[in-house]
Amino acid sequence: MADKQRTTRRRAREQESVGAEFRLEPSPYGDSALRSEWAARADALSTLDEAVATLMKWRSDYWGREDQNSLWIEARLEERVAMLRMESLTDDEFRSRTLTGEDAHEVCSRTTQAARIAGSDYKELERINAEFRSRYKPPVMPTNLFMPVERDLSEKLMTSRTVDWYGKSIGELRAERGVVVHAAPPGE
Repeated sequence: MADKQRTTRRRAREQESVGAEFRLEPSPYGDSALRSEWAARADALSTLDEAVATLMKWRSDYWGREDQNSLWIEARLEERVAMLRMESLTDDEFRSRTLTGEDAHEVCSRTTQAARIAGSDYKELERINAEFRSRYKPPVMPTNLFMPVERDLSEKLMTSRTVDWYGKSIGELRAERGVVVHAAPPGE
């Protein structure tokens, strides 16, 4: 009897659609007015130079902000830059140059050399990594050149940070990072 009821309920259900439906409106999450404003600004960018300048300005002004709206706006600007890049550059330029006009292989070599010189100084490695990411994160640099350098930098940074990590007290770790505790948790 229970199997018959279950089968009847299954047949009565409508066919479910497969895959996601495309969203044509700004996300219902976050600040819709702000997102709509920036979507219109991004769509109005008509040249690659203008789009790259806007993206780089956004990154310099808002780098490190990871709220939902900031990440959405940056992604929208990156999308527009990527579209204009495909329309504007030759295949050779696309694969070998950054959108800031530099030779991508030279930038990668320079960054790798700076990381090698920094050794295990994790604060210097953090600075190099943050500078590399904020300036060259795709679509500014071709992904196939960006990712290996990013991976190597991140790996070196993680290994240099973890040396004697557990040997330090919570107070020492906070002091190194400049953390200000406004209300100490109970028991400290």
